[in-house]
Amino acid sequence: MLLWIILAFAVLQGILEWLPVSSSGQTVSLLTEFLKLEADVAFTISLWLHLGTLIAVVVKYRKELWIYVNPKNKDEEAIKWRLFLVLSTIGTIIIGVPCYFLVDYFIDSPAIGEYVMLVIGIALLITAIFLYISRKKISEGNKIDEISKKKMVTSGLLQGFSIIPGISRSGITMSGLLLMSVEKKDAIKGSFLMSIPAVLGGFLLTLLKALIDGDSILPVEWWQLLLAVLVAAIVGYLTIEFFLYVARKYNFALICLILGILTISLYLVREY
Repeated sequence: MLLWIILAFAVLQGILEWLPVSSSGQTVSLLTEFLKLEADVAFTISLWLHLGTLIAVVVKYRKELWIYVNPKNKDEEAIKWRLFLVLSTIGTIIIGVPCYFLVDYFIDSPAIGEYVMLVIGIALLITAIFLYISRKKISEGNKIDEISKKKMVTSGLLQGFSIIPGISRSGITMSGLLLMSVEKKDAIKGSFLMSIPAVLGGFLLTLLKALIDGDSILPVEWWQLLLAVLVAAIVGYLTIEFFLYVARKYNFALICLILGILTISLYLVREY
């Protein structure tokens, strides 16, 4: 793959990750359709690029993270946030691990892998529905540390589905938290903080599976991949504030709807 192509997708990842549209869905869809890459290769590239935006989130929220994960901090709010991160991660594992192997089976199967674009399109429509339902939720509501343990786990269960290309992680988690009456500011922060263990876990699971199967963990040259991860991290960090502002101000249900219809249409046209 040409270096400028993977760097272009790194920039795309750095921008789309903060918006409630599926960055992985767009990456996998474009790589498979227009660059004719195998779906499993495109999926692996997407996971690597997510590592870049993970770095951006850690740097952005480094102060809050230290407050919440520091075991010496006995502040009640910090303890509740710590509990939220633990329970949401457990919920993510419950749904995310089976979904991971299901997606892996789909993209590795020649008979099923051709339907990847169709699955992405349908998943985008599902994201649009979640965003549409939550569109009228006002910013006032409960804080993360005020919601029940059941809701904390539920937010993680929703995040688990985002392993499916086309399901926006930020879209489905923010919408889910808003529907659970969490105020918009905390819903956005909670969505991004809970992504840290989830993205890292998915990345490590991919590496472990590749090592067990004897497959290469590098879909492109290592230095190209490293450069792409760094670009995704830098672009993500530089754009996070602006795009979080945009995400707070506008509803992206229509965008996901259009992208879903467009993706399904491209799949149908390709079939004929």
